[in-house]
Amino acid sequence: MQFIEPAELKRKIDNGDNLLLLDVREPFEYEEWHIAGAVNVPVGNIMAGEMPDAEGKEIVAICMHGIRSGRIAQLLENQGLPVSTLKGGMVAWNGVYDVADLGNILQFRRVGKGCLSYMIMSDGAAVVVDPAIDINAYIEEAEKRNLKIAAVFDTHAHADHVSGARLLSEELDVPYYSSSEVPFGKPLKEGKINLGSGEIEVLSTPGHTPGSLTYLFQNCAITGDTLFVESVGRPDLGQNAGENGKILFNTLQNVVLRFSDEIKVLPGHVGQNVETKAGMPVTASLRELKINLPALTMTSADFIDWVVKNAAPKPANFEFIKQINLGKMQVPELEEIRELEAGPNRCAVA
Repeated sequence: MQFIEPAELKRKIDNGDNLLLLDVREPFEYEEWHIAGAVNVPVGNIMAGEMPDAEGKEIVAICMHGIRSGRIAQLLENQGLPVSTLKGGMVAWNGVYDVADLGNILQFRRVGKGCLSYMIMSDGAAVVVDPAIDINAYIEEAEKRNLKIAAVFDTHAHADHVSGARLLSEELDVPYYSSSEVPFGKPLKEGKINLGSGEIEVLSTPGHTPGSLTYLFQNCAITGDTLFVESVGRPDLGQNAGENGKILFNTLQNVVLRFSDEIKVLPGHVGQNVETKAGMPVTASLRELKINLPALTMTSADFIDWVVKNAAPKPANFEFIKQINLGKMQVPELEEIRELEAGPNRCAVA
């Protein structure tokens, strides 16, 4: 049986190779979280003889951990079909990244999870914002560009994935700055921080969490989970949706929407419904978002009603993940983290 590594699969997808991504999980698993372009045919259906057209295509069988897909790959291989199974399944797919260059900022996109993190650069110095647990991605990119990482920032205490900020700061022996809700970081207050010849402006933008921060650098706003390109951050994770919906509304109206219309919004996540391309940043101007996001033009009452009624299912294991990010639980081994984080990000109002 042939295996394909997640990074190699991403390379083939980006190259436009003729693939049949065969997701053999049950429909409810597929609908919740899948690789874009994958075709869903459950194991039982394939065993009964159902199979999409695979002529001239390289088949990649996919499931959650690579077990069910491995059995199907063996079956199809015995039928003479060119097939491999995604090694580690969707859980391993969560560890694949690509990088988009915005000039003064790099956007690291965690492809499977939709998590976005950033490296702000100025005169050979860099700050990493919202790093995921795969800290080597940032270290290697900095080395490639001859950058010295001077500090690590978080925009808020994350609930859908384990922050890599603490590990990255310890590995590089640099400061970790966070919002006031993270007790072991150095708390950031509103104001300006020098980086090389530039300045990062720190703004308080509560709502998604009480201590959420936004970072302005030149013509970009790193908004964390306050504002996405497809929605706004949900205010209900461990909070009262109505009360915090009002706080989020005030943040959006009185802080974020007063930025220049030309500012590029760089969010903390991207949903599965947003088309993404390798190396292309996930971003939109504030002007575009004012036009395209109805939530930004609602009255306070309508906004609060909307966020309360449209709460999505909570992220998997978010209580445990939040406790880790608050320093109340030890950071697990990477394999356990992969399991805790498995599934889509659910930090936006649906």
